[in-house]
Parts: sequence; structure tokens; C-alpha cells
Amino acid sequence: MRRLLLTTIPALLCAQSYFTIINEVDDSPTLKSAKQLREAADFAASAAKGKDLPTLDASLSGAWLKDTPTVTFRLPGTPPLEAPMGTKRNFVGSIRLAYPLFTGYAITAQIEKAELESRRAELKVSDLKRNLYLQVTELASACYSLQKSIEANQEAKKAMEESYKKAKGLYENGLLPPADLYNIEAKLYAIKANITETKSKKEQVLNTLGYLIGKDIDSVELPEDSFTIKIDKEALIARALESREDISALKSLLKISKSETLLAKSRLYPTIGVVAELKRKGDTLALNGDGFTNPDQSYIGVSAKWNLFNGFADSKMIEAANLKSLAAASTLNDYKRRVKTDIENSFLKLSSIFSRLQSAKMELKAQQAYCDLTKGRFENQLAGADELSRSIADLAAAKAKVSILEGKIFTLKASIFLMAGVKPFKESFLAAK
Repeated sequence: MRRLLLTTIPALLCAQSYFTIINEVDDSPTLKSAKQLREAADFAASAAKGKDLPTLDASLSGAWLKDTPTVTFRLPGTPPLEAPMGTKRNFVGSIRLAYPLFTGYAITAQIEKAELESRRAELKVSDLKRNLYLQVTELASACYSLQKSIEANQEAKKAMEESYKKAKGLYENGLLPPADLYNIEAKLYAIKANITETKSKKEQVLNTLGYLIGKDIDSVELPEDSFTIKIDKEALIARALESREDISALKSLLKISKSETLLAKSRLYPTIGVVAELKRKGDTLALNGDGFTNPDQSYIGVSAKWNLFNGFADSKMIEAANLKSLAAASTLNDYKRRVKTDIENSFLKLSSIFSRLQSAKMELKAQQAYCDLTKGRFENQLAGADELSRSIADLAAAKAKVSILEGKIFTLKASIFLMAGVKPFKESFLAAK
């Protein structure tokens, strides 16, 4: 497959392809941090599920009383009589099993909310990856444009150096005024300065690109096949509105709001629970009784609790949850409209850039012909040095303009696919390789 070479490759270095760099994004430090937060949300969801399971507790307690517990008997005609009713040393051991039979759907709502938060965290990771892909693509195309600009200026420099040699020969033979020679020399230095500045900008772009993926980048290759990819606008918009990561995250947020509403309503219902406890008591760790009370104090119990009034707090919480859910729904609808508008505008912009590219290519063709004509005229002393130097500089600018527009087309096509989500980008745009 043909490739557009973005950088001049040193002998001991090979360019990294755009696809390789995209794959490196998955292991970037920024994405690793987000993945750890997603794993934390997964564990939180698993922890929430535990609330719907029975709880089993074991306990052992001991107490040493100051006085022996006694009971006083008062009989008519006799003085009060005291008798021991326990021991100073007491131990209690138990194994307690409890299960909430009904909580007004509170536990169900909490579990659902935690699972949705976990899903939302996963979607945030995918959306972060989508944005990193877009940033990497923009930097890659910027690198492409800068390298093409360097190459165009290097060609202009070579042409200017050749013209300078010829001009110097004419000057030495008295056929060219000093001002014309100095003019060409000044243009030559300007082109060299432009090359140095453009190389510096390219290095900055490569440094930023290396920072994003967590690896040093020496050069980049851009796939040529991507320039010819066809895009179905309506299908892309439909897929974006259905499953793009940030839109799916907003849908999850709407579901979370509904779970919070259910959680608020759960306070209107009673809570019912059952408990069973194996419990023994004694004056030693054998827990075989103290000689006064039954050593086996095991039991099974049922509890029910229903709050009848709490100052209208429950109704206010339900109202707040409903309003939050409505706000989430409005945000989702507005965001979907904005996404659709952004995609449609991107298609219009793409069409405009294609037209500009065709115009730039025609301009380049004309500048090439004019530059060749001017060189011939200069050699025959029919054109001045100023006209020659301007034609060479204009040709370099025309070449750079074409490469800049090609880079913009590449970035815009990639961003259009990314506007639909990571999967369409990988399935359609990256599949072009």
C-alpha cells in the first residue's frame, strides 16, 4: 500500500505508521488512569450487590461486674431477703444471620445505580480514547503538513542556490547589478530561516504526540488510502446518535437519575427484615450457663419499620429526583441535536476543503509553469532577480498550501468517523489500511 511519508527518515530510524500510533493510545498514561477509575467503579458495583445478600456476624463479649447481681424479695411480716441472680463474670457468644426481606426497593435501586455508574465509567474511558484518537490524528496531519512544507522550501532553497550561482556569474561579468544579486541572496536566507522555523514546529508537534501516547516519536507515516474513503452521512449520524460514547454516557446518567427517583420513593414503604441468632451465655468461655439463666438464648425474629411522617422530607426528595431526571433528559436531547449539527457542518466543511484543494492544485500547476518560465527568462536576461526569487517562493508556498489542505482533509475525515464513535472509526477509517 502506498503511504505518504511525513518526515525525512534518518538512516537508523524508521517512521511509525499512523495505525501504530493509534494503537499506542490504548496504553497511554492518560488512558491507564481512566481505566483504573473504571475498575474502581466495577468494584463499587460488586460491593453494592452485597447489600441484597444475607449478613452473617459472629461476636464474643465478656463483662466483669463489680457486684454480684441480686434480687430482693419482700414478704409481709418478714425482713427483705436478697438472693443472687447471676454471676460477676459473664460471657456471651453468638452467630447472627440477618436478611432484609423488603426495603421499599431501596437496595434494588442502589444496585442498579452502582451498575449504571460502572457502565458510565466504562463509557467515559471510551470517550476519552475517542478524544485522544482525534488529538493524535490532528497532530499527525500537522506533522504531515509541516514536513511537506519543509520539503517544498528545501526544493526552493536548492532552486534559489542554483539561481544565485548563475546570478553571481552574470554579476561578475558585469551583466547584473549588485542590487539584484543581493535580492536573491536575501531570499535565500529567508528560505533557510523558514526551513529552520518549520523544523522547530515539527519537533514541537512530535514532542506533543509523544507525550500523548507516552513514547518518543521520531517520524510518522500517514495512510494515503484514507483520502479516498467514502462516507455515508445519514448512516453515520444515525450511528452517532445511537451509540456514541458520550451520548451513551448521558443515557446512563438519565437511567441513574431514574434509579435515584426509585430510591427516593423507597422511603415511602415499610422495611421488613428477618434475623436468626445462635446465642449462648455463661460464666466461662465454655458458654454453658451461669447456674441462674438459660445458657441457650438463640432466637428467630422479624422486624418491620414504617416511617409515617418526617416533615415532608421524603416528598421533597422525590420531587428533586424527578426534576433531576427531567434535566438529564433535556440535556441528552440537546446534546444529540448538537452532535447532529456538528457532523452536518463537518461534511459541509469537508466539501469546501475539497474544492479549495482542487483550486490549490491548479494554482500549483500554474506556479510551476510560471517558475520554469521565469528561470528561462532570467537566464536570457529577460526577467529580473526579484521576479525570479518571488516565483520560486510562490511555488514553495503553493506546494505547502496543497499539503496543508490534504492534511486538513485527512483530519476532518478521521474526526467525522470519530464523531460517530470509536467502533465506526476502527471499522471504517482504520480498516482502509
